[in-house]
Amino acid sequence: MVKSCAAALAVLLPLCASAHAEWASFSDARGTSVGYPREVFSLAGPSGEPPGPTLQSSDGRARLHVFTLANERRASPAEFIARAVTDKRERLSYKRVTRRFMVFSAAEGELILYRRCNFVGGSIHCFDVRYPRGDKRAWDGPVTRMSFSLSPR
Repeated sequence: MVKSCAAALAVLLPLCASAHAEWASFSDARGTSVGYPREVFSLAGPSGEPPGPTLQSSDGRARLHVFTLANERRASPAEFIARAVTDKRERLSYKRVTRRFMVFSAAEGELILYRRCNFVGGSIHCFDVRYPRGDKRAWDGPVTRMSFSLSPR
């Protein structure tokens, strides 16, 4: 219990101070970029799927993934989310779809997956972040800031 509390504090303290935390930009080779709290995502992780760079927290409990997808069909955000999350539709806890972007959140076991994608021309620019379900409230502010920082728009 003490170890899990210490691990949670290591991630949560920077999040609680996120208004004063140092933020940096994380991007892939195709121009997708997102702001993130540097203190939380401090280690490079293995390439994600779809292919793209990842960062993770020092305790491995949280992960940030940036990627770009080709949108050869010129699918709208509504078409894309209907096709991409068919197996998760019942588990979506949050979903917002506009003409230019889509965002959703879903529980995946003990983690929460939050994904935002901006649709620009023939590309879909995305990031996702996975973090412990029990820390949801502490993540709400930073994830919102990350979502608003995603570019290109």
